[in-house]
Amino acid sequence: MPLDVVDKSILTLTETDRERFLRYQRAWAYYRAQEYLGDEGEQYLRERKLFKHLRRVFGYVTQTVDTDARFLMRKRLGVEADPEFQEDIYALWERSNFQSQKYKLARYGSLLGDAFLILRDVGDGATVVPQLVVANSEDMTIRRDPDDQDVILWARQSYTFRGEDGRPHRRDWVYTAEEVYRFTDTEDFRRPDQGWPKRHPFGEVPVIHIRNIDLGEEYGASSWHHVQGQLDEINELASYTNRILLRYADPALIARGVRPHNQPVIRRGIHEDNVYYLSDPQADMHYLEYEGNVLSQLIDQVKLIEANIRDQLPELALSDLRDQASLSGYAVSLKLADLIAKIDEMRGNYGNALEWANALALRAIRRSKAPLEEFAHRVVFEPVLPPDELQKLQTWQLEQDIGIVSKQELLRRQGLTDKEIQDRLDEIRREAGELFGLPLGTGENA
Repeated sequence: MPLDVVDKSILTLTETDRERFLRYQRAWAYYRAQEYLGDEGEQYLRERKLFKHLRRVFGYVTQTVDTDARFLMRKRLGVEADPEFQEDIYALWERSNFQSQKYKLARYGSLLGDAFLILRDVGDGATVVPQLVVANSEDMTIRRDPDDQDVILWARQSYTFRGEDGRPHRRDWVYTAEEVYRFTDTEDFRRPDQGWPKRHPFGEVPVIHIRNIDLGEEYGASSWHHVQGQLDEINELASYTNRILLRYADPALIARGVRPHNQPVIRRGIHEDNVYYLSDPQADMHYLEYEGNVLSQLIDQVKLIEANIRDQLPELALSDLRDQASLSGYAVSLKLADLIAKIDEMRGNYGNALEWANALALRAIRRSKAPLEEFAHRVVFEPVLPPDELQKLQTWQLEQDIGIVSKQELLRRQGLTDKEIQDRLDEIRREAGELFGLPLGTGENA
């Protein structure tokens, strides 16, 4: 069946998609702390410490992304919804193994700026059984409505895999508002695989695009986008150094006191030395890389950029706290205020996307055509920082000392019922009576 919904022209990889893919590739390289230097110069640089400095700076990307993923998702996500909806959502997440996949989702978004969720129906046709898939960001291409950027017209997922014949094959999935198409080893997208396309029950394109940091553009920004230019500068410095080092294969020489067209005299009989004698006793020749302090100057420049990056990435502030164990919870929260604000902003984007995906699944399970607002619920994240119990108790003690709260109110804040509160107070008075030999009284102030 020919694909008439999505034309070949719009499925062809555009220049914008190529640029985005190259940006993804560079981001993955920085995440893996690759130094962008050839094998010829690696040992030379390691001996002179430049290699170590480059790896440490690129490692800041790894630290930033992994910190965001941990704090963004924490240990477990929850849902506030009607019991019926809540049960279906947890069943969807369990079926999709989403509680473990959520870290992959956050890591993709934090590193690349974009993360994608795909809803698939794995039922038998008579029953809708939705499954939530965390897609690799570099596999996805989406097209939005030019008049409404919130509406996705179509989405495509492309990747390669090794088939049973041992050869690599290309697989393309195309999602529209009504159907899903699958293509294998095709370039013109005119002949879907046998048995495809298939209709899906979700009522719109079942691909949810998450912008890690939403700047109002087609694609989002990564967690470290504001320092990427500085990392690119370090990469350029390293590449420049590598160019010098590669001249070992074809050395560039600096000659002093030598007139052009003067031929040197080759020392005969000692081939292994390869010594050249110059006619002028004042003449001299040196390798280019020995004529300057290139590496030491590069290290100084890298250190300056490294210090600037540490000041701009709030995730790196966690490393400083290890040396300041005596800080109070309030001081820690102030030092991490930028990180907390950043995590809260990203959580809004991920929470909205998850709620959208869950609502699509809930509507499909019930085969309803109601608007998604009918299936409203809220994804609940754990606190970014654990509560400071000591500070909380000190605040409560101060409130009680100045007489603005009662003991019952403080216990209610702990989630106790009135009966549990009365039992707790009776127990405290009983222990006090046994300790001091006082008669048991009744009431709050007894």
